[in-house]
Amino acid sequence: MTIAKITETRFYDEYGGKKVALLEEGQEVKIVRSLTHGTTVNYLCKVVNPSETSKNHGVWEGMYVEVNPTLAKIFGD
Repeated sequence: MTIAKITETRFYDEYGGKKVALLEEGQEVKIVRSLTHGTTVNYLCKVVNPSETSKNHGVWEGMYVEVNPTLAKIFGD
């Protein structure tokens, strides 16, 4: 899986759920695949080692979230 880092602290939508996940700038995620919603393309990402702040907002290791490609910096495999 490709590794990326979040470039903006904000709430991201949980994939397949109705929750949101607070991810902080610099948070590492693994890109699982691309998701297409009409003309919008997002990444399906798996959270890696969430911060304490993120955990306090309900984020857990392995949580799937949708991330807009403009809000993630890709580092490779």
